[in-house]
Amino acid sequence: MFASPRSRVKLLALLCMSLNHFAHIFLPGSSPLAMVLTGLGYFTAPVMCMYLVDGYFYTRSRRKYLWRLAVTALLSQLPFWLAFHIPFQLNMLFSLTFCLLLLTVAEEMKESPYRTPLLALLFFVCTFFSDWSAFAPAMVLLFLAARGVREKKRYGFLFAMLGLSIDAVITGLALHEPLPLFCFRLFSVNAGPLLALLIAYPAEPAFTLPDPRAEETAQKTPAGTVPRAAGVSQWFFYLYYPLHLTALVLLKHFVFV
Repeated sequence: MFASPRSRVKLLALLCMSLNHFAHIFLPGSSPLAMVLTGLGYFTAPVMCMYLVDGYFYTRSRRKYLWRLAVTALLSQLPFWLAFHIPFQLNMLFSLTFCLLLLTVAEEMKESPYRTPLLALLFFVCTFFSDWSAFAPAMVLLFLAARGVREKKRYGFLFAMLGLSIDAVITGLALHEPLPLFCFRLFSVNAGPLLALLIAYPAEPAFTLPDPRAEETAQKTPAGTVPRAAGVSQWFFYLYYPLHLTALVLLKHFVFV
């Protein structure tokens, strides 16, 4: 049913994200199972950032692309707050929305004196007010720099592993964890990005190699060039986020009380 490699990767990203959220909501954070499930969830961020960059260049309408992300981000904010109880933080769809704006500024304002201040502002907003923090804009800029050279996309995943490793080391030292647990934490946080490097990167289609097509040919390329899951509406990938958070919140408050 899901013939496209990218479609399978997207579905795997949703599954890993769900496991991460399940761990945050239902499991004690220091448990080994929570660490593993949380780490697997880190598969999602680099994959979605990579696809966001490709989507920016291959979508039929960038305005509609931004509108879909922004609307779904707004719908997701209340379930996000109820699930994680993090005040003043925006959900990851806002991160992707801000990153899409960042891409727009980076690509369409190259001669503008406001380009650098706007990029800095969007980077700041993502870092301090949005889920995925500085990881999202940094990975998006790395994948943007890698556009047209498939092999360079690996650096986005390696950056995620480096950043998560640094965070795990700081956390482990702050908690004075014994060495075995410290090493287990370090391994767990890298499980998702490593899986993405092994699965999502090889699944990249040929057009991520140096693209011989003329710009006008690329303009005619429909959004379907970035393959979607057969028989599944694109809205499934947007609405899954608020719906699964709502389901987890309901399970927590009405079933596992």
